[in-house]
Amino acid sequence: MKQPFPFYKSVKAKSAAIFFVAFVVVIVPTNLIIYFQLEKILLNADTTELTSEIEKIISKTQLDPLVVPLPPVGYSLSLRLKRNDFTEIIFQSPNFPALANMGDEISSFQLDNLSVVTSHQPVGAVTLVATLARSNANLQKQLIELRTYLFLANLGALFLAGLLVFLASKIVIKPITKIIDAAEKIQASNSIDRVPVPKSNDESKLLADTLNGMIARIESSIKNQINFFASATHELKTPLAIMQTELAVALGQSLQSDTRKILESQLTEVQRLGRIIEDFLLISQLKSQTLTLRKSNERLEEPLYNAVKKLKYLATEKQSVVKIQMDDDIPLVNVDCDKIETVFTNLLENALRYSPAQSFSIAI
Repeated sequence: MKQPFPFYKSVKAKSAAIFFVAFVVVIVPTNLIIYFQLEKILLNADTTELTSEIEKIISKTQLDPLVVPLPPVGYSLSLRLKRNDFTEIIFQSPNFPALANMGDEISSFQLDNLSVVTSHQPVGAVTLVATLARSNANLQKQLIELRTYLFLANLGALFLAGLLVFLASKIVIKPITKIIDAAEKIQASNSIDRVPVPKSNDESKLLADTLNGMIARIESSIKNQINFFASATHELKTPLAIMQTELAVALGQSLQSDTRKILESQLTEVQRLGRIIEDFLLISQLKSQTLTLRKSNERLEEPLYNAVKKLKYLATEKQSVVKIQMDDDIPLVNVDCDKIETVFTNLLENALRYSPAQSFSIAI
């Protein structure tokens, strides 16, 4: 079955789109929260490490005489003594960065590519202020890797989950697809096939049961129509046959010209009604699939002559001449004689009624 609508309007595409929106609305904010929590944990771990190092340095520092332990490789140290509002630098590493927050009470902060921790240790009447700085390149690298991993993980999860949703929706709507395929093959008749009912107890089963119920009602209505059609045609055949016989008998008597024309016209119409009823009966048999063909090996001239005979009054009325030419060696044909006669009659009647020609030749 060719899909009559664009792919993006299908249930599969809509399911994948709904999942994508749900993923963006729910999963992405959740992952952002996770990232910020991990970032906070990593920053705290970095600060804790710096704090531990600065506490070691402070514990080994002496003011009188002045003894300052060297910081580890990669660290920069600044020691200051604070008396009231006066601050004196007693030691500072050569590569110690210029910090704007040196005098603030901030204990730790991140500045560009540096991690900085400050500790205040009271020593008698003064306060020893120690500031330890270290490059946070490794920390930033870890954060970048974390962001990359989360992005790739989300992208991969989105693709895989979207694919699974697409395949799952395809499986879910498979029973509906079968119902659609079966419904496309249904033809109006007195015996209509039912759509398959899925085994799953869900909306697709309810849809199939509903369609089958509707088909049963349509089938019953068609049967009633066909039965009425067949009964009506059978009931009409008897009075028309009587009228045709009476008109034929009346025409066999000596009548005035005007009366004969009227009777001939009436006989033509009665015969035409009889053929229409035969056609109606044939149609009802076709619709009800009860048409029976009684085939036998016959020559075509007999049903053709009978058809011309039925239409002789119409040919006289139209002032037309029907000529039949047949070869002597026409082979026998396996046909239903009555049905082929009906076909010949209908074809010839249409030719006589709607063609301007005055002469018709039939060659077989």
